[in-house]
Amino acid sequence: KAQGELLEQQQSGISPYMYSSSTARSVSSRPVAEIVWFLHLLVIFRWRTEVPVFAAAAMAARKPRILCLHGLTQSGASFSDKIGGARRKLTRFYDLDFLDGPYPAQDFEGNESGLGWWARDDMGRHVGVEKTFEYVHDYTKGKHYDAILGFSQGGLLATALALSGDVSGDIKAVVTAGAPYRKDAFEVALARAAASATKVDGKTIPKFHFAAYSDLTVPVKWVEDLSEAGGNGQIVLHEKGHMFPTQASLVGQMMDFLALHVLEQRKKPKKENRGK
Repeated sequence: KAQGELLEQQQSGISPYMYSSSTARSVSSRPVAEIVWFLHLLVIFRWRTEVPVFAAAAMAARKPRILCLHGLTQSGASFSDKIGGARRKLTRFYDLDFLDGPYPAQDFEGNESGLGWWARDDMGRHVGVEKTFEYVHDYTKGKHYDAILGFSQGGLLATALALSGDVSGDIKAVVTAGAPYRKDAFEVALARAAASATKVDGKTIPKFHFAAYSDLTVPVKWVEDLSEAGGNGQIVLHEKGHMFPTQASLVGQMMDFLALHVLEQRKKPKKENRGK
């Protein structure tokens, strides 16, 4: 009898294995297109639910990035070398990006030395300030920065950039050392902020300014003027002259400031500044 049934199935062109159980019989009888469509929907569902989780995990794993701006007659590389002690501690928690200034600089004797963030004309006035803001804006566009750090002229620019909103990302803090106030840089910064489609109140961004009583290049009063013009600033005094401090106790204060305003604030969602 079994052989007869097998013969009938073979003659009808239907494989006997399709009828090995009632479950298999019901599945095999469904159109193939319906099964393929179901699998397609399943893949889409898993993609839409799992990708945001992976993206969030990747963001959490990324170190906050700090844009680092050197002083006059320095470069990104030389600034990195000069702050070696502070840099090694910072890189444990942050990704540091040392940018070169766009202009060749001159030392006090008029010899070309390193780079600067703007030039001076024959009357001693700063020129090219607007181009510097555009230079930084173009360099950072499409990237994500969480803070800005600068020394001397670079610290002035760092504070002004916080007001202009030209650095892409979500700037939560500014750190400077030996940085003076200069009216022309702030005039450009405020004008660019007013013209920007992305309204950022840079004066509310916390700022940490190192200043030294023994600094003969940038007196403490100039740093106080910068702090007042930049808004929401605190000044930490030291006796190391015109330099970015690398002493452990001073670096520790800076690290505490960044931890509070960058690492902790980074956990809170905030709209990014993506440039003009």
